[in-house]
Amino acid sequence: MRSATRKEEALWLLERLVPGSGVNNLHLAFRVSGELDLVLLDRVLSVLVRRHPALRTVFRAGETGLSKEVHDDLPVAFEDRECSADEVDARLAEFVAEPFELDGGALLRALRLRCPGEDVCCVVVHHLNFDTVSAAVLHEEFVAVYNAFAAGDALPPELEGTAATLDEVEPKPESLAFWRDQLREVRPDELELSCGRPDVAEPNLAGAQVTWQFAAETVEVVRELRKALRVPEAVVLLAAYYLLLHAHGAGPDLVVGSPMNVRGRETARAVGYHVNVTPLRLRVDPAEDFRGLVRRVREVFFGALTHLDVPVDNLLAEIPRTGSSWRHTVFRHVFNYIPETGVPSFRLGGLPAEPLAAEPGFSKFDLEFFLLPTTDGIRVRAAYYTEVLGQADVQAFVRRYEALLSSLAENLDRPVGDARAFSAEDDAVIGKANRTGKPVAWSSVPSAVAAAVEAAPDAVAVEDGDRAVTYRQLWDTAAATCERLRETGVAPGEVVALVAPRSAELAAAALGVWLAGATYLPLDPDHPEQRIAYQLADSGAKVALSDAAIPAGTGCRALALTPVGSVPSRPASPLPVTGAPAYLIYTSGSTGRPKGTVVGHPALANLISHFADELGHRGQAGTLWLTTFSFDISALELFLPLATGGRLVVAPDEARVDGGALKELLDRHEVSTLQATPTTWRLVVDDVSGELTGKTVLCGGEPLPVSLARRLVDTGCELWNVYGPTETTIWSTAGRVHDGGTGRITAGAPIGNTTVFLADPNGREVPIGVTGELCIAGAGLAEGYHDRPELTEARFAVHPRHGRFYRTGDLARWLEDGTLELLGRADRQIKLRGNRIELTEVESVLLAHDEVAGAAVVVADEVLVAYVEADTEPGLVDRLWAHAGALLPKSAVPQEFVVVDRIPLTGNDKVDYPELVRRAADLAAERVTTPAEERELDPVTADVVALFRELLDRGDVGPGTNFFAHGGHSLLAAKLAQQVKHLTGVRVRLADVFAHPTPAALADFVRAASE
Repeated sequence: MRSATRKEEALWLLERLVPGSGVNNLHLAFRVSGELDLVLLDRVLSVLVRRHPALRTVFRAGETGLSKEVHDDLPVAFEDRECSADEVDARLAEFVAEPFELDGGALLRALRLRCPGEDVCCVVVHHLNFDTVSAAVLHEEFVAVYNAFAAGDALPPELEGTAATLDEVEPKPESLAFWRDQLREVRPDELELSCGRPDVAEPNLAGAQVTWQFAAETVEVVRELRKALRVPEAVVLLAAYYLLLHAHGAGPDLVVGSPMNVRGRETARAVGYHVNVTPLRLRVDPAEDFRGLVRRVREVFFGALTHLDVPVDNLLAEIPRTGSSWRHTVFRHVFNYIPETGVPSFRLGGLPAEPLAAEPGFSKFDLEFFLLPTTDGIRVRAAYYTEVLGQADVQAFVRRYEALLSSLAENLDRPVGDARAFSAEDDAVIGKANRTGKPVAWSSVPSAVAAAVEAAPDAVAVEDGDRAVTYRQLWDTAAATCERLRETGVAPGEVVALVAPRSAELAAAALGVWLAGATYLPLDPDHPEQRIAYQLADSGAKVALSDAAIPAGTGCRALALTPVGSVPSRPASPLPVTGAPAYLIYTSGSTGRPKGTVVGHPALANLISHFADELGHRGQAGTLWLTTFSFDISALELFLPLATGGRLVVAPDEARVDGGALKELLDRHEVSTLQATPTTWRLVVDDVSGELTGKTVLCGGEPLPVSLARRLVDTGCELWNVYGPTETTIWSTAGRVHDGGTGRITAGAPIGNTTVFLADPNGREVPIGVTGELCIAGAGLAEGYHDRPELTEARFAVHPRHGRFYRTGDLARWLEDGTLELLGRADRQIKLRGNRIELTEVESVLLAHDEVAGAAVVVADEVLVAYVEADTEPGLVDRLWAHAGALLPKSAVPQEFVVVDRIPLTGNDKVDYPELVRRAADLAAERVTTPAEERELDPVTADVVALFRELLDRGDVGPGTNFFAHGGHSLLAAKLAQQVKHLTGVRVRLADVFAHPTPAALADFVRAASE
């Protein structure tokens, strides 16, 4: 026995990741019309095994590694089974997937399925002894030998004796130097696509395939590109593959694997594992034209051809590992160009036969494109890893690949970043979602309210406690407010602050500001005085309508709100100056300095008009005014009923957090529409569930967890998930949630006269299923930021097709039905130890636990800290840990759980994440600061630390040292697993090392397994 090569060990390592599977199995299969001679089949197989040493090579996996031996002969024979025609595919797939044991036995087996009127034959060989070139050679020789024996002839002379073999030599120093230079500072973690699902810690390598035939027009495009650029067709198709991956979020520094045959002229027909998958590295520059890109791809491709003697597995130890994923390879995507073999059909013993392919059921890479050109066209077979990509994702990939090729050919001098990787299906779905043009019912909201006053002056406009205020009373109070503001010197276009609790008087004051042609600034009287003072001063408000004292030194004069019913009825006042903004609203900026957003009357009118139509608001429908007035969504609650002749029902502050108070309010008032943030609904839903049946419920301002959606839908309400940043006038998209149990809550589609697109980091639109930054355009945009032109220019821009738009900073993706799935904030999607983690997803998983009422996750000092609202029960943290571990990748499971009575909220009823980060930092400071290396270690942990130090060859290893973040890789991890088993007697799988990558965690696993 002699040691296996590094390349062969890599295949063995792959099997250890998915034990009991045929992940490395390759096969040769064919269908014959008629019945073959089983005796002849066995003779043919024996001849070929004796002829090719690779087919009689066996491997043995031991404690120290993998070894191999070539036998002089190896008895093999066909299994013979009967099979019905409709069972062939399943039986064949089952036979191909059956694993081989690396115990010194044969790594080849054969099967004949006897079916009515035909035979199906299959030979399966382990990849250690075989590759796709070998399959073509074996097929030709199998046919030739069988036909000779069937005719009673001797073995053809060219097939006598032992075939040429290839003993791969050690890589040349110059080739090693070439690849080290090529892969210097490569970042495999940047190859993850912005579609599909995140990688999993414990892989199953389950795979599937999609096949796609290029249209004749596309084939002609490829041939013309080849001629125009004077490069092989494979180079053109590879260049487009790089762009396809980049358009789906990978790179821009891309490494694509490309299998290359290392056989020379003398060994061209050698059977064995003689393919090296070369890492072809290329940085995509969106500003470069396709000509330049193709030139560089050609250089990369032919550079690899001259240095084929280095298997990539020989270089892995020199590439820094990122994260704790099972992967340690420099590529996740592979490109295969396989010209037509010329054997679509043949005859075997005089019987018609044709090749047959079984579904392998495995994929070693996220995505592998097989380009299969023939005289009739070009086919794409896309194999994919089903844990990461779905069938719909890959079907979209191949369609976009064809569309991208056509787009590139339109102008070879155009920057490649301008080429569109959109299929016809992408354009149709997204185009339909963005066809939102519709008439707006009113020129402005004040004009709508004026029409409601004229239509029914004595109808109830506001229910405020025990008071019922009519439209005439509301309008008269607003008119009186208008007169007072003008008398005070408020000019059209100036800002008037409103600092008061929600009430009929506050509603009239807002209308009064508009009648005066001014812009209102909503402020919360419960906010800190310093915040109110800043906003008054920054806005330039000279007058504040308020029943409370105004901070001194702001230059703002306070006027008391006009009481409803205190003024006589008067003729209708003139409507406001149309050029003035409707309101100015402040939100916290990323730097801590509040920013004021200016919203115009047309934008607000568009929003109210849309929801009046969408929700069917007509007549005396009641809408609850629940949200604090300084939060922009309060404006929808306030003006939706007043613009449509409905009733505004004022809710007290305690109703936002006290379900009992809200229930009492709903018992006393007839309300049809309610709106709140998920945080508020989570606090009150249990108490008011019986009151929501048949009502319209809007939920927005934060991501809507599936568990909360399910609870709301179960009340019998009509639930709408709504989304929109302050800069786009309250809500920009809306969608009805029909079933809270589907596991996917969408943000719906754009509202009236609004369009949406998703952009990658380069500003290019992305298609269905691909994550991008959500950008909003159309009638609902705010006018910009108050006195912050630099911020307005940074966040607002102009798109060639959509016009002026706003970059939200939120991540989303289009779904196939034209709705949007929100994926959290860009600043809440983090990279931690090389793993991409969406904090919103972690929170959603925790909220699904029965004992958790609220959850918020933050990062402090590279530690995931989960705050949960729950009763402190024995074993709660352990149950939460197990719950999260079962549903999340290991990298996304919080390292610390903190149980609290109430998660802190901002004034807008959203989670106060900055406060939680501060608390987490305080917790970290309170922990014991003695380094782990200095603590007394238990014997098992001490032993594992010693193994880490030996394998990693470093002395700075402690109980908390991450194996993979300190130089460890898959092969070393396999050796670690073996040595831990030898030391402790506990069987440790490679996946267990990935799941427990520190000495302390691995020691805990060993102790638990020993119990």
